[in-house]
Parts: sequence; structure tokens; C-alpha cells
Amino acid sequence: MQGGSIIIPNKRLRKKNGISLIEITHHTKVKKIKVFIIMKAESIFLRFSLILSAILLTLSCAKKNSSSSESSDNFTVSEIAQTSGSDGLSGSFVVPENSISFLLSVFLDNNNSVVFKSLTDPDGIDILSYSSTPNLYLDASGSSGSSVTKYGYANVLIPQSPSFSAKTGKWTFTAYNNDRVKLALRKGVIPLEATIEVQPFITGTTWSAENILDALTILSDIYLENGVKITINNTITITEGEYSSVSPTFTNTTTSALVKQGSSDAVNIFFIEDYSGIGSGILGNAAGMPGSMGEVNSWNGVLVSLSAHASGTVVDAQLLGETAAHEMGHQLGLFHTTEKGGNVFDILSDTPECTISSLDNDSNGILTAEECDLFGGDNLMFWTSWSSTSRSSGKKQDKLSSFQQYVIKHSPIAK
Repeated sequence: MQGGSIIIPNKRLRKKNGISLIEITHHTKVKKIKVFIIMKAESIFLRFSLILSAILLTLSCAKKNSSSSESSDNFTVSEIAQTSGSDGLSGSFVVPENSISFLLSVFLDNNNSVVFKSLTDPDGIDILSYSSTPNLYLDASGSSGSSVTKYGYANVLIPQSPSFSAKTGKWTFTAYNNDRVKLALRKGVIPLEATIEVQPFITGTTWSAENILDALTILSDIYLENGVKITINNTITITEGEYSSVSPTFTNTTTSALVKQGSSDAVNIFFIEDYSGIGSGILGNAAGMPGSMGEVNSWNGVLVSLSAHASGTVVDAQLLGETAAHEMGHQLGLFHTTEKGGNVFDILSDTPECTISSLDNDSNGILTAEECDLFGGDNLMFWTSWSSTSRSSGKKQDKLSSFQQYVIKHSPIAK
């Protein structure tokens, strides 16, 4: 089942302490050579050698270009044609052999609720039906059974657990009223160490890119320890005042405009000065579980508050790095392992569960990381952070289970 710490429509929030190129350049050195032609045969041989060298160099460059093109072809985004019928809108798509994963997304431009009715795999199993085994009825944001309100955008990720796979063949779907359905598809071979690109942004003028360097290193180290290599691009600074503090709601006009500045093929992390309005005190939040991938839109990124991680102007790099990594996990399809009420858990069978019935030591109905110390409090995707006292003693949230790693390594935007 899916979960969330604090729910604002279409949002999953994490609050503080429970309060919630290599660039390869090919240099060709050309030397001017004076050749005194002694014999006609030598001249013919020289010309032949030069021509042969040019042909070989051309072939070598052609191979490099072909390889690059083939690599980019492993990730594609396309719009799926839909037809209107008695059961609403419907469409289909074919998943080719050697496919790794896909994200099927549905959009409604007026930002009203949008959802799929069904998604049937090549074996005839509707994975959004409560009666199917296994199913994502309660978990996929694109399912009518999900408790998350889907304003303007929803999706289904395959695989969101090892129980599902991008089966080869024809998939069909039905959906309620929408403006378009898009498919982000990844093909190829899964590497032992997947790579994911991260594009950081920072807003406002209180902090600079230098202030988040340590946190980005911590984020990278967390994922590397769990078998995922992170490529971090240079931080982009956004100084326009309207983006300093933004709403945690991704359909908000200003928040939407900010997130749309992100990259289509990276996890976009927006380090904002603070949240506005109802977002006060929130460490960070993601556009979905997962968010959008493969195109620029309002749901292709996560927000992280710098103010919530700072004492004055000094940023807690460890906590900031963990929060950014946590929200990135949501963006890639991970749920909270245990929700604050201790009776809702994620859909992965190998993640630790902390139950309210036996571990709520202070009987306040809310589980802390300390109460769940031996039951997932150290997992990156636990619903809240350690207390400042625990963090000072060295407590960290940097663990991912094998199945959590599986979901991330199979992500459509992983390489």
C-alpha cells in the first residue's frame, strides 16, 4: 500500500523531526610534410596511404556517432493515440523485446482529477484491478483506487516493485476524460551499477550553489552505497524573487513555472529558500511517486526547503543531503516504508515495517525514527527524519533495501 506523512492534494510531504564529460575530444594532428618525389611508384603509394587513412578515420567517427544515437534510442517518450467509446477513452501501445521499464502518464490541462480506468498487460491481466494478483489498484497514482488526488497528472510505473515487469507485447488502457497520454519507455540491458542524472537548482539570494555542495555529495554517496551512480550537473541559480518561496502544490502557477525550468532527462531538485503558505516547516516534497519523467512539465521535479535545514544561515548538510535523496526516491517511484500512523507501509516485501501497536512507546499515535530504530528508522524512505539529538550522535538515514534498489535501477530515466 502507498503512504505519505502529510498529504496535500497530489503531494507527499516530509516534515522535520515528525513535525513535519567526460568530454572526449579527438585531436588530429596534421603535419606538413615535404615530399620529394623520386619515383612515380612512391607517389602512388603515398596517395593510396593518405586515402586509406582518411577512409579509416571516417569509419571510426561513424561508429562513435552510431553508438551515441543507439544509446539515446534506449529511452523514448511518445504520445499514445486514444479513441472514444462507450467505456471512455482507450488506447494501446506495444512494449518491444529487451524493454526494462515504462511510465504511462495521463494529463488534464485544467488540473482537475485525472485517472486511468484500467491497464491490461499482454497476458490479459488488468494490473489496476483490485481483483488481479498482483495489482497496483491502491498504489499507482493513475489508479482509481489510489487515495492521492490526481490534479492534472497521474501515472503508472512498471515496475514499481519486482512483482511487475515490462512484458513484451501489446498493452491496452482505458481512461477517464484527459488531454493526452504519454509513454516513457526504456530499453536495453540493466547495468550492474545504474546511473541517474541530477540537475540541481537554487532559488533566492540567501544561499548560493556553494552552500549545497556538501549536501549534493552526501546525496551522491547515499545512492552509490546502494548501487546507483549519480551524475550531478552544475547547479543553476534562479534569482527571480517570485521563486524564492513557493507553494508545495505543483499545480500552483509559480511552482509550476519554476519546475518547468527543469531538464527532461534528469531528476530536477529545486533548493528553494522556503515554502510559502501551508508549506511552512516542510523539509521537502515530490511531485509524485513517481513524478513525471522524460519531458518538461509541472511534475518533473522535487522541492527542498533550505530554511528548514538551516540554523541562521548555516545549513545542516547531512540532513539536507538525506532529504534531497529521500525526495529523489519519491520522484523515482519509492513510497515511505512506514507512514507516521504505523499502519500503512510501502508495497515492497523486503522493507522494514514499524507497527504502531507495538512500537509507539509514548502512545501519541505517531511513530518517530527513534521508536523505529530497529525497524526501518535508518531507511532513506522512512516518513520523517531523526531528531537533532539522534543526528548529533551520528544517526543517518541512508539505507535502501534490495527491492528499493531494484525500482531505482529499473527507472525509465536510469542509464
